[in-house]
Amino acid sequence: MEELISIFDKYINTQEFHFGLESLRQILKEAKKKKSLPFVMDEEDHILIENFSQFYIRPIYLFKDSSHIFDNELSVLEIISKYTIIDENQEIKNYSFIDSQSDLFIQASDIFVGLMGKFFSYINTNTRENIIGDFESLSERQFNNIDALIDLIDKSNDKNVAFLHSIDSYEELAKMSLIDEIRRRKHA
Repeated sequence: MEELISIFDKYINTQEFHFGLESLRQILKEAKKKKSLPFVMDEEDHILIENFSQFYIRPIYLFKDSSHIFDNELSVLEIISKYTIIDENQEIKNYSFIDSQSDLFIQASDIFVGLMGKFFSYINTNTRENIIGDFESLSERQFNNIDALIDLIDKSNDKNVAFLHSIDSYEELAKMSLIDEIRRRKHA
């Protein structure tokens, strides 16, 4: 664990990494004292996330008065069908799985989710400096498209913070704030 901690020593004072690395350093120090690495020991090798069922279950119970239509994911359906979600002694069964090939709304949703995935992958894999440079070099049309996407994200969040579900780190959230700052400057 000391060797692991020493790997990121030279990055710990870099603003964009400090919070995350300091948190990790404290977790590793505590693990060293207890001689245990939670979330790593006694786990199956090469498996980061066993399944994505929790991402499907969350809206089912969170928005219990809504109807949820998911793209056919047989492995997820199999897991979810083992759960019984109860609210006030009544089972919540507000979801279905449909083949995207036969439903234009699911196809449109897949496109939008893919676009969001690309956007957040970009944020996760680029430095602040790269993001600033990229945003400064966008054409007007490119900027307007990114601006419209972020406006939609913001409007969704303003409507209901539960619409968005993020597991991003502090650093990725800080990069989103940086993008918002760039957008405000361009709109000024």
